[in-house]
Order: sequence, then structure tokens, then C-alpha cells
Amino acid sequence: MDNNYFAVMDNLNQGILILNANYKITYANMMFSKIVKTESPDLLDRSILAVLPGFNTNYLRNAFSAALHKNYHFFFSAVLHQEIIPGKAKFNIRISNLSDVGEPYLLLEFQDVTSEYERIAQLKSNIKQLCLLNHELIDKEKQIQRLAYYDTLTGIANRTLFYELAKKMAQTSKRKDEMFCLMFIDIDRFKCINDTYGHEVGDQVLKCAANIFTNSVRKSDIVARYGGDEFLILLPDIKKEENCKIVISKIKSAKTKTVTCHGHEIPLSFSIGVSFYPKDGSNIDQLIVTADHSMYRVKNQSRKNTPEDSWPVADWQTEKDCLNKGPHELQT
Repeated sequence: MDNNYFAVMDNLNQGILILNANYKITYANMMFSKIVKTESPDLLDRSILAVLPGFNTNYLRNAFSAALHKNYHFFFSAVLHQEIIPGKAKFNIRISNLSDVGEPYLLLEFQDVTSEYERIAQLKSNIKQLCLLNHELIDKEKQIQRLAYYDTLTGIANRTLFYELAKKMAQTSKRKDEMFCLMFIDIDRFKCINDTYGHEVGDQVLKCAANIFTNSVRKSDIVARYGGDEFLILLPDIKKEENCKIVISKIKSAKTKTVTCHGHEIPLSFSIGVSFYPKDGSNIDQLIVTADHSMYRVKNQSRKNTPEDSWPVADWQTEKDCLNKGPHELQT
């Protein structure tokens, strides 16, 4: 080959090797010398298998033979063939036949892709960081959503979430011509418990009440803390008004209707007002007002029947069997 070609190849930014039919080096440019850290003159007439022992495998020697005698072309990725070139640098290698120079020669091209690997590694690192940040944002979004829609003390739905779900339920019930029940529940003597035993015990009472209500309903039902010691329960798609008795019964028979304070068992009881859609109201606010009034009537009736210095006894209270007369009021 003309010396001008060699001069050009010395200025290429990739390693160039030319091998004869015996796989001995007949030319190595300056870049390849840098790769193997050996001066070009010292590489001449040496076997490529001695200079780069990584080529001494059956697969690669067969590739040399096929390129030399059958004019095949081969490409070896730095990812798949990391052991060919020693050191930390990464190289893609191309093997082809120089058949236009008379005698058969092999051309080996070594393309340094170390910087690309570093960029890929950096990109992977950036993606990993972005994934971590994304997970953190999702977690924070869930926390924000929980703060916005769930009561921080009891863990059940708060008033905001209740109204969103209740309005959707009302729309569905209206469209399907279905009935649903709304229960307004108040913890009896809650202020007295707070004043007597302190707010920490009061909080335990609220948690206990929330657990009782949650465990007394179906998964499709909605339990929410309306505010203070007031709770709401929505029972969608009930077939008849008497179905609410099942929930009332479960609340009444709950085994955990006491809170322990300094060795004393504090019994809990609840006053419950019930209203039905669409019989007792055409929207959620009307149903709440109706059930709230019913709840206060039964609470007042309970106070008349209960001495001031004793705790309310867990028992059902009704206003003349009001299951048959509009809004229902029960105490448990």
C-alpha cells in the first residue's frame, strides 16, 4: 500500500491493524499503538494472538479465517466481547478482507467507545435518580392526598372525601333508581370523657369508634369522620329500610366497645340517626340534616332515661318504631 495511506491512517481516531494470511501484523497505526501501549515498529511481524491473547478463541480464529478466505465481515461489540482488549477502555471491533491489494490481508478496526459507555452510565445514573425522585413524589402525593381526604387521627375518610363519594353515590342511585341509607352517629358523653380522662383518652375513644364502625360495614360502604365525635356511614344500594338493622346490630354487639384508662374500663355507646334516599332527602345535605335531627332526638330521649352520674347502657332506642315512620333513631 502507498505510504500516503499509512500516513492518513496514523491520523485516524481509531486503531487500525493489517494482518497477513498468517495473522501477523504488517501495519499498526499510532492509535493502535496507544491502545496496546507498544510502539508500532515493535508490533510488526508479531502474531495478533500474541499481542491480543483475547483473540485466541475458536470463535474468533474462525472469524479470521472466514473473513480472510470467504470475504465475510464481522462486528464485535464492546458489550459482548469485553475480554479481547485489556484495560478499562471499551472498543468495538470490525474485521474485514482487504482483497483489493493483491495478497489476502485482514483489516481490523478498533473504535473507542469508552466515552459512549460513560455517557450511558451517566444516563443510567440520571434515570435511576429520576426514578427515585419520581417514587418520592408519588409517596408525597399519596401523603398529601391522605392529608386532604383522610382523617389523620382515625385513618378513615374525612368530610371532604365523604362529600365527593356521597355525591357520586347519589348520582348513581338516582340514575339506577336505587335507595341508599345515611347514618349519623354521635358518641354519647364524649365531652364528659374528654373532660374527665383527658384528650389522649378521648383520641383513643375516637379511634375505637372508627374501628367499630369500619368493622361493622361492607367494603362497599363508606365510613367517615364528620367532625369532633360525629361520624357518618353510607350504605349504598340497600333493598329495604330494615337492612340498616344489620349494621346497627354489629355496632351494638362489637366486642371492643370499651377503652381502658388507668385500669378502668370506659364503656362506649352511640346515638344513631338514620335517613334514606330519596325518601328523606333529594341530596346529601338534606339527608345529613334529617339524620342529625333524628340522632339528637334519640340522644335527648336517652338522657331522660339515664341518670346523669352513670354511663349510658348499650341498648337500642327508637321513637315508636320509627323504622316504619321516616327517619330512624337508634341508640346502641
